[in-house]
Amino acid sequence: MDTTPFPEPDSPEQERFCLYSRIEIAALLARLCAECVQMTIYWGNDGECAVTQILEVDDVGEELRLDMPNSPRLQAGLLAAPELICVAFIENIKVQFSAHSPKAAISRDYAAVSIRMPDRVLRLQRREYYRVRTPDSLSASCLVPYSGDKEQYESVRVLDLSVGGLAMLAYPRHFDLSEGALVDRCFLDLPGIGTVTVRVRVAHVELTGDGDLRRCGCEFVDLSPQARMMLQRYVQKIDVEQRRLQSKRRAA
Repeated sequence: MDTTPFPEPDSPEQERFCLYSRIEIAALLARLCAECVQMTIYWGNDGECAVTQILEVDDVGEELRLDMPNSPRLQAGLLAAPELICVAFIENIKVQFSAHSPKAAISRDYAAVSIRMPDRVLRLQRREYYRVRTPDSLSASCLVPYSGDKEQYESVRVLDLSVGGLAMLAYPRHFDLSEGALVDRCFLDLPGIGTVTVRVRVAHVELTGDGDLRRCGCEFVDLSPQARMMLQRYVQKIDVEQRRLQSKRRAA
């Protein structure tokens, strides 16, 4: 089953993938905590989210304590939210659960968010990252370094994108990416979101068109939590726009 990095909607089809056993849920959450797995919390109708992780699993009090975001704006939005949707991935398995009435707390001298232990957890096998094609209205571009001192760049068009990687359409004048190449300090411009600095590994290169045009498929390497969150926001932005256009076409 392919899954997106965003919350899965409730549906009868998902029921068979849900955990209800308190022992199993506690064990799964304890593993996420022990392995410091990054978790994205979503709330509100505008795609607000923050990257965090589980700091502590309190079996006795039946509570979880999550790392508090650094941004005061995100802190205020998170603590005021009536419902949170928590999403994490471990060994290609998507873990999702909801929480209500978050509270500020302290965990091991760190600012934290306290939520009740969920009584239901969705667990889905993930085959690949959710990938979107970049439309003309929100077309992304990437500055790729080509000089030895890494201070000269060529702008290439991004064809599609996911949290795991991207495909670029290059007609290189100054560089020629080869399979397996590791490229540092690429600047990925995400319209409406901002610019992200990424490190990529070239997975494959295909010649297209007249033979000089190249489609380069790359995977992200050592992606930072901030970059991951910005990529998730961009992918979600495109997904929402595409769904809106599809609904408009159906209604016409």
